[in-house]
Amino acid sequence: MWRYLLAIILMMFLAGCSVTIDPNEVNHQNERTSENNDQQPTPTNESELSNEEKSDGIIEMLEGVFNLDWSSRKDSKSQHIFYLALGDSLTRGVGDELREYGYTIRLQEQVKKWPMIKSVELDNRGKNGRRSDQLLSLLQKGHYDEEIAQANLVTITLGGNDVMKVVKRNLFSLKKEMFDKELPGFEQRYEEILSEIRLRNPEVPIIMIGFYNPFSIVVDEITAFDPIISEWNTVIDQVASRDNNACFVPIDDLFSSNEDMVYHVDFFHPNATGYKRITNRIIERMQTCDIEQMSDGLIGFEEWEDE
Repeated sequence: MWRYLLAIILMMFLAGCSVTIDPNEVNHQNERTSENNDQQPTPTNESELSNEEKSDGIIEMLEGVFNLDWSSRKDSKSQHIFYLALGDSLTRGVGDELREYGYTIRLQEQVKKWPMIKSVELDNRGKNGRRSDQLLSLLQKGHYDEEIAQANLVTITLGGNDVMKVVKRNLFSLKKEMFDKELPGFEQRYEEILSEIRLRNPEVPIIMIGFYNPFSIVVDEITAFDPIISEWNTVIDQVASRDNNACFVPIDDLFSSNEDMVYHVDFFHPNATGYKRITNRIIERMQTCDIEQMSDGLIGFEEWEDE
């Protein structure tokens, strides 16, 4: 057990800044101000291109090389859509050295390809260290009423910090029963989060993304946390299954090792490669869940499988 404790201490030291949050965050005005300031990553220098500029450059290159006219593939009734991303540091994109907000901008770029979609506006409201109780509190206080009401797509990452709260509180006396005791409360809060979203937008597709066990790469074997993470992910899956327009995306298998260099240097968050894998998994699951039907034909991917 000492190896697990050592691994936990090391991981908490390396990623401590990402598993804490200001307890006064529920102040409405402070939340609006801080998140509006965080809407776009700060460029490392003046020459760094914006994501839109880079995307335009890639499209121009492809059009020039392959004589592609992407605009001609758009349906005459194509629409602008609004994509709202909620959750923790995985949604925020911590660890992404390309500064593309993790999976969110990558997903935005993929969704943009669908002929029925003219453009995608991304509103990333991810926050480092955010737990389910904190997101629920913000929703209940009306922080995202307008954003949820206009959303055509919502993604959520939650769970990792709920587990870490148990770890930090009981670091030297951890028992599985402690996580089992917290799990029903997590399930109830997640149910309430979906209910709050549904009150404001009854039909929007909600993509609920699971989480993984970062401790496995430190001890390089199956740890006592694997069954815990699996059970918590199962709960997220069950909550999603009870909503007609929600879809669960498992990602724990994508981060069981670092052989393909999917972790950031903190060995806790994904790097750009890891986030790209998450994006691909999201797209796969959106197809399986029939996102086209969920979105009434607005979002789909079948025409782009081979591209």
